[in-house]
Amino acid sequence: ALLIADASVGVTSHDATIASYAEQSGRSVIIVMNKWDLALEAAQAKAAREKKAAGKSAGVSASKLLSDYEPLVRQRFKFLAYAPVVFLSALTGERVEKLYTLINRVAEARQRRISTGELNRWLSSVDLERGTTPASRKVKIFYITQATTAPPTFVLFTNQTKPLHFSYQRFLENRLRAAFDFTGTPIRFTQRLKKRESRRGERRDSGR
Repeated sequence: ALLIADASVGVTSHDATIASYAEQSGRSVIIVMNKWDLALEAAQAKAAREKKAAGKSAGVSASKLLSDYEPLVRQRFKFLAYAPVVFLSALTGERVEKLYTLINRVAEARQRRISTGELNRWLSSVDLERGTTPASRKVKIFYITQATTAPPTFVLFTNQTKPLHFSYQRFLENRLRAAFDFTGTPIRFTQRLKKRESRRGERRDSGR
């Protein structure tokens, strides 16, 4: 999904709502900030007014505006941290070529399949104790395998009797993304839970 927003206006609440629908549906996403030419013109005009009032020479670079603007976009789309951001102008064609390169990359990432052997070698290199979780039992992941693609979905075999906390899943996701290119695509985890063992007292009572 190409999530298109107006760069001259900024990210609106409606944009964020639509983005949440795309994320929940499992779509891969590229954030497209259109009308970049207008946003740059507005920023340059504002800088000119401010510097004129201060008696200084005017000017603002496109690269400087990009570096300042992207964190603001990221802040509004926190749940799409994996989605690349492209600033372009559909009217002038400026920076449009960057979009097509990203579309190909994201499409490949969505269909990426990692072998079970490679995944478990990766798992052995991850310091699982660095993940934060309210679980009373220390998290151990015995095994991981990829079940499907589009979006990439991984099955975890753990020592837990309840699903892993979302913060721990985010920790695993970040480590997985650092090792493999899943640009633009969400990652899903499913968990094979450990069966809860009966208490000794309950076993004795049932035998009476």
